[in-house]
Amino acid sequence: MAPPSAKRPRIVLASVSSAVLALAVAVTAAVAGVVSTGALLPDLQQKPPYDISARTAPGGRVVLTFASAVANVGQGPLILNGRRNRATKVMTVTQEVVHVDGTRERVPVKGGMKYTPSGHNHWHFLKFEAFELRDPATGAQVAVGHKVGFCLGSRYTVDSPPPGTPATPAINTNCGRFLPGLTRMRMGIDVGYADDYAAYLEFQYIDITSVPPGRYVVVHRADPQGVLAVGDRTDDVASALINIAPVARRGQVPEVTTLASCPASDGGPTQPCAPPTSS
Repeated sequence: MAPPSAKRPRIVLASVSSAVLALAVAVTAAVAGVVSTGALLPDLQQKPPYDISARTAPGGRVVLTFASAVANVGQGPLILNGRRNRATKVMTVTQEVVHVDGTRERVPVKGGMKYTPSGHNHWHFLKFEAFELRDPATGAQVAVGHKVGFCLGSRYTVDSPPPGTPATPAINTNCGRFLPGLTRMRMGIDVGYADDYAAYLEFQYIDITSVPPGRYVVVHRADPQGVLAVGDRTDDVASALINIAPVARRGQVPEVTTLASCPASDGGPTQPCAPPTSS
């Protein structure tokens, strides 16, 4: 997990609402993944890519690196519980949904948790976020990222915390670091908090070795497969318009300039909040 970033929003403490204080009375089973009435659902708000630059990766490939962050600005926490038997490597996942009356229900999630060694050494929830590079004129996909796993936690408080934001996060974990033998795992993001990943971390990039110079849109998408129960889907995608400068020879690291940052409410992968491509 990333250490504190200079570009994180200022930490703001907020009181805990009575709805959140009333958690954990009973757990019920959701039928066929349908959330019952009265659920306090999370809202995953994708933050625009930032700290964007290029570097050389092992093997001489040129990659576009960036930091990413996803906030929970909904009514309830995002809580994911993984479980496996020792004969399997991947945990099955249920989402624990909190209700107004304090009860909880478990919703099956079409995703898994897997222990990742080689520098990470902790458990990841798979396919929580997706990275793309698109043509700003046509919206066509030019390249994609290949990061598949994320250790979720409440890493910092958002600038304008919604009601129910706890002063101290209840869900802030190292995801079982150096514990590959775990058979259960709990991770997620509290209301009013965000989970971020620094640009230097493994797979926080898109390979641009074969991408021509020019303007592109870097697109970040939360819950790209729509497997989680959330209250709002309109803020799942955010982007940034960038320019990749020409280089003298293949394999050289190009200069990358961020031209516009595009919040989730302002645009998506085909209509970025950015100057016209001809300007």
